Amino acid sequence: MINVGHSKENIALHFNPRFHWGADRQTTVMNSCKDGRWQEEVKERNFPFRQGKEFEVTITFTDDKFYIDQHNGHVTQFPNRLGDKQYDYIFIQQATVSGIDIK
Repeated sequence: MINVGHSKENIALHFNPRFHWGADRQTTVMNSCKDGRWQEEVKERNFPFRQGKEFEVTITFTDDKFYIDQHNGHVTQFPNRLGDKQYDYIFIQQATVSGIDIK
């Protein structure tokens, strides 16, 4: 899971690959959270992830969209619902991080 935003109450991008969680199986769920309230989920069926295997994603954004390159020939888009051009909060969970490059 990767969250990008200003705080845990204001998340512009919640990117959550789910192998098996509730009714979701091999689905990537994306959402945003504004003032502690989750917005409408978007589910993506393109799922290149394998449990226990290394993966790479590249996240770029403009003031209206996030682009998540999963390095399998597919780039997922998600609206930048907070609309900002800069974020100072990154939270990663359920993954071992081997490197982060921020530009």
